This record gives sequence, C-alpha cells and structure tokens, in this order.
Amino acid sequence: MTAAVSVACPRCGRTLDHAQIVSGAQTCPLCRGTFEAVRFDPPAPDTSVPRVAEAGPEGAHACPLHAGNAAVGNCGRCGVFTCALCRIEADGRILCPSCFERLADAGELPSLVSSYRDYGRAQYLIVLLGLVFFFLGPVTGPASVYYGTKALDQMRTSGEPGGRVRVWAFFLLGAVEAVGTVALFVWMAT
Repeated sequence: MTAAVSVACPRCGRTLDHAQIVSGAQTCPLCRGTFEAVRFDPPAPDTSVPRVAEAGPEGAHACPLHAGNAAVGNCGRCGVFTCALCRIEADGRILCPSCFERLADAGELPSLVSSYRDYGRAQYLIVLLGLVFFFLGPVTGPASVYYGTKALDQMRTSGEPGGRVRVWAFFLLGAVEAVGTVALFVWMAT
C-alpha cells in the first residue's frame, strides 16, 4: 500500500500530477510559472520487521519506540537505535523520528524546504495598492522598483522566459505613482 503523493505549484497552489514531475525546471500548466523541483519517489515500505525474539539474546538491540522490534541501525545524528519502521532516510542521512522532526522544523533538511517568493507578483500588488490608495505613492513607488529589481534578478537566475516587459511597465508605473503623488501633495500644499 503506497500513500498518495501530492505535489503543488509553489506559485498558485494548484495540485500537479506527480508522474509528470522530473528533477529540474518545471512549468505549471495553470499559471505558467516556472520553479525548480526535485522528484522524490518514496521507497516501498519494508514490511519485514525483525523481532528481537527472532534475533537471539546477543544478536539484537531493541528499538526504543517499538520494544519488540530489533534495531537495524542507529540515528546518524543522536545515535539512538532504530528499527525498520522508525528509520528515516533524508538528504543522505539516516535519522530517528525525533531528529527528523527537529531538523525539519529548523529547516536544516534541504529536501523539505518548499518556499518560493514571486517578486513579480509582489511588484504587481504593490503597484495596484498605490493605484487604489494614491496617497501611498511615495511608499509604493519605491517598493515597486525594489520588487521589480528582485523580480528581474529572479527571472535571470531561474531562466524564466518572458515577463520582463510587465516588470518594466510596473517600474514605470511605480515611478509615475511616486512622482505624481509627491507633485500632488506639493500642489495641494501651495
């Protein structure tokens, strides 16, 4: 029995077909955004768990979580013995469940990190905010230039095609927002 694998686009959150994912650059069929992926196919679970009684008195150590199961190895971080049910392989390391949880929560397992910042979309939202609330122009204008710079850098490093014209258009719109709002404030003050 294998668990259902769920993969989602980090940009739009749409569930993707796991069979279509390969390691490397991916393109979401819905939002057309690109992202890097690492394909992971969990190994088939090993249903044979050696029991301590079968290993003999000098042949086995007991798993601390499953007293009846014989340990098949130990954690590479803390050294605790683990049975076949508790043994977790992640990023080339053998871990016990508690060390796996600790490292996952601390973000120290690169294969579990799944965050993505879409600076182009952030720039769009900042410009839109400046258009809706015109008095925020002196803040949203420079912010849109900042996020646009980050978006261009992100597109360059990821090799993402297209979108540069949109980023430059929002650069211009952000600059017009900032200058226009300041000019309006100066005009109103005189």
